[in-house]
Amino acid sequence: MSEFLKRSLTGSIFIIVMLGAILLGPWTLLALLLTISTVALFEYYRMFEVRGYNPLVKGGIVAGVIILTFVFLERQSYIHAKYLELLMVPVIGLWFSFIFTRREEIIRSVMVTITGIIYILLPLSLIPFLTQNELTGLAYNPEILIGVLLIIWTYDSGAYISGVLFGKHKMAPNISPKKSWEGFFGGMIFAVIVSFLYSKYTSLLNFTDWIVLSIIIVLAGTTGDLIESLMKREAGVKDSGTIMPGHGGILDRFDSLLLIIPFVFLYLYLIKI
Repeated sequence: MSEFLKRSLTGSIFIIVMLGAILLGPWTLLALLLTISTVALFEYYRMFEVRGYNPLVKGGIVAGVIILTFVFLERQSYIHAKYLELLMVPVIGLWFSFIFTRREEIIRSVMVTITGIIYILLPLSLIPFLTQNELTGLAYNPEILIGVLLIIWTYDSGAYISGVLFGKHKMAPNISPKKSWEGFFGGMIFAVIVSFLYSKYTSLLNFTDWIVLSIIIVLAGTTGDLIESLMKREAGVKDSGTIMPGHGGILDRFDSLLLIIPFVFLYLYLIKI
């Protein structure tokens, strides 16, 4: 099977699973986010283990699951927002866990474990705020999240095709040799077109909002992808994992989303809500 066909098949299955989980309801979305966060954290910690670091893999994953679940339950009105302060408990628990780490490895272990939670769990924990907020009447409505994902996927596909066909000028050859400016601008054009079309069939955000968000998504997504490429280069690995043939690991597939979600969240809560 050719690399392009393998990538296309894996991507299609991935999109179907993602959209299915999101459209079925909030609980399947939670299951999806917990799966993504667990695998992504494992891949992140494993990359640094290759470089001799000693992150608390199990502790970091458990803390991440607790944080994500608490935020989700608050959005579902099962717990009051004031109880989100309890999220300090798993973080403090991680600090106590470092007592059992060899003294010469404590600093590196702390840095890698905590940054993994900040880098992966913080963005994923903001997703429930995109599906349930004042714009949706606090009811579950995945319209914004689906729009963001459609723009990301369109940009990725558009950038890949444009880069293959026209790519001559490298964007960051020392970090990601395959990325080109032609691919970047080609993907941006596709993203803006899709955001325009999507705005015609949605009601929570208007045309201007979606155009602005498409630009934010392209800029933040490209930066997020380059950041993960830099981490992989530092770790000396080609992909974060092998769970997705043709795409690498879960972290490879969600690297752009991890930086996009915080910016989309800020736009919604500073401009629209």
